[in-house]
Amino acid sequence: MSERWFFAIWPDDAVREALLTVLNRSGRLPGRPTHPLDWHLTLTFVGVLPPGGLACVESAATAVRTSAFQMSLERIGHFSGSQVLWCGPSFPPRQLTELAQDLQARLTADCGLRSDPRPYCPHLTLARRVRSAPPLQIDQPIAWTVSEWILAYGVSGSVPRYRVHRRYPLAVDPGAWASG
Repeated sequence: MSERWFFAIWPDDAVREALLTVLNRSGRLPGRPTHPLDWHLTLTFVGVLPPGGLACVESAATAVRTSAFQMSLERIGHFSGSQVLWCGPSFPPRQLTELAQDLQARLTADCGLRSDPRPYCPHLTLARRVRSAPPLQIDQPIAWTVSEWILAYGVSGSVPRYRVHRRYPLAVDPGAWASG
């Protein structure tokens, strides 16, 4: 298989619509906008898998356990080196960071995949080839309840580009969001 695989969380329709509303207020995005159905927050990049590698990746992922969690998108930023305009949380929830770390550790131990040496910086790519940051901001945080994570792959030349291969539901803890 020559597909490039990755694990991610995908925004639901409500989160995607809220983000579209923010972006539409500012007019056309600079650079090459990402299709809204391709917006995702990568947990870990897997890459091209050798024959039989998909089975190992799927098996390793089933061993990762965590609960559903809430986060919010409140920042729009720019990576100047890669020329990416992005959106993400100001303070990533602990559960998100732990999910990414646990998944990467399991893939390394079980499947021999190398981990990314860069610090984890969760974000949704809004546009590529953006030379400078436009004056965009999110006035009201966009609430996002994360209830699953996904194994996906890219299909070159198609729009939207990414395909969901498998969904991994997160356990629901009804007391986790109770106030008081």
